[in-house]
Amino acid sequence: MKPEFYDKSKRVNIYNTIYIYKVISLVILVILTAVLGILFHTNKDLYHQLSDASTPAFFVVVALSLVIFVIFIIIDFYILRRTASIGRHLNKLAYIDHLTGLPNRYSCDLLIDSFNSPERLANAGFFVMQLSNLNTINASDGHTNGNWLISEFGTMLEDVSENYGYVGRNGGNEFIILIEDCDSTKADMFLLDLGQRIHGYNDMKVGSPVEVSYARALNCDEHKEKISDLVSLGYRKLRETPQILS
Repeated sequence: MKPEFYDKSKRVNIYNTIYIYKVISLVILVILTAVLGILFHTNKDLYHQLSDASTPAFFVVVALSLVIFVIFIIIDFYILRRTASIGRHLNKLAYIDHLTGLPNRYSCDLLIDSFNSPERLANAGFFVMQLSNLNTINASDGHTNGNWLISEFGTMLEDVSENYGYVGRNGGNEFIILIEDCDSTKADMFLLDLGQRIHGYNDMKVGSPVEVSYARALNCDEHKEKISDLVSLGYRKLRETPQILS
């Protein structure tokens, strides 16, 4: 999934508002400083009547206050910059599955909703995939090996789908792919590329083999009016008539 999909957050708007407020405060400070300077130089005699010092104490206090204010504004900018950076990092983590690095269930929900527009829905392609041998591996080799297989498959899926569409881990042993402008040819090409990647991995025998069951639903054939209907159809096909990719 493209980074900008999960980088958007209400927190970004809050940080931008605070930045604007600080910039406005700094501009007002500069204007006030200029006004005070002009007043002092145009009314020197009047101010010297109040004080024998070359610079009246009032202006010294004001100048020190302005300097301190500027220092605090600079510190605020630094703190805001650091806070915004941390916020963006935490915000990104909230959308990412920690095991695979793919968009997580919440991101998948947002992605699915984004395909409700008529332009994207008309030719949307939906795929749902599972590691069909995951339960066996968890039982025989332990969950550590099962998690390793999930991570490896997530990497393959992310690499291959980069040229096609959006991918996410929709919790547990479920992976979804959504492709725009997807017809049967594009769907077949995606499955072919992924199949080749899986074959290459399994031939290296670096661990448990990747065996995938999947289902697809192409709206150019189904003509669903809601993306949720297309997604439901894909899941139903996975339960009733799963296809094998290994």
